Amino acid sequence: MNAPDPYGTTAGPGQEAERFLALSALLTGFDTAELTETGMAGTYRELVTRRVEPALYARLVDTLTGTTADARTALDDDARLGDLARAVCRLWYLGEWPGPTGGDGGAPPSLVSGRAYAHGLVWRTFGGHAPGAAQPGHGTWAEVPAGTAGGGGR
Repeated sequence: MNAPDPYGTTAGPGQEAERFLALSALLTGFDTAELTETGMAGTYRELVTRRVEPALYARLVDTLTGTTADARTALDDDARLGDLARAVCRLWYLGEWPGPTGGDGGAPPSLVSGRAYAHGLVWRTFGGHAPGAAQPGHGTWAEVPAGTAGGGGR
């Protein structure tokens, strides 16, 4: 039997990783496969584990994945819960941790890594790439991005 994880559940490491992905999918609007494709799920889960009070994280997971409470109302009514939800979104979209959440002790916002920046969901929202992080290919600047008005070519 697995020992309880630091967030107060009896889930094993693989199950807790799945719970983190499920929570992240609810918060970001991207499905778990898309989040896994970024290669950042383990890094982000580890960061949240280090920076957030276990009880606060458990409340967020329970609130968003439970069926008893209206999640939007709960996030609006509990500032710490809402801040944590926004922090997890910011992590996935920008590759940045916003600073104080739970027990951070006033840490300033920080970029997780260059890789986190390059794989931020913000770029996927419009089919782009992080500037300076990937070569788009010769001549692609002359093409209208796919999915835009008149997109797909010249």
